[in-house]
Amino acid sequence: MSYTNRTFKISTTDLKILDTVSYLNQKGIYPLNEGVYKILRGDIDIDLDDFMSIPTYKTLVSYPSKKISKHIMMLLRYSYLERIYDEDSDEMYLKVATKGEVELINYHKKHKYKFKEKKVKEKPLFLFKK
Repeated sequence: MSYTNRTFKISTTDLKILDTVSYLNQKGIYPLNEGVYKILRGDIDIDLDDFMSIPTYKTLVSYPSKKISKHIMMLLRYSYLERIYDEDSDEMYLKVATKGEVELINYHKKHKYKFKEKKVKEKPLFLFKK
């Protein structure tokens, strides 16, 4: 996501967000910002067991929720995403707009590889010496 002088250039992070929302929309699921964040971050939750097979699962492990929310806000502002209102829950859910679908199709035509799942480096809490 880089924008200067009212020009928006879509980034790999934006494409990961669009790809996640598009995958969920195709399954009939419309996420909140928090749901997209949890999938991209790879937070293990009871609700996420079914979503571990998503191609973008755990691809943005180092991103805080604020940064992902900022990307989502820009995608909404430039009409790549749109909101759907649900009266029962009184929430606004995410849906990929036509412009976002076109961008994803063009991206997948040019790039045949999939997004890579990031590994979280864990350091030992204790050091034992003999």
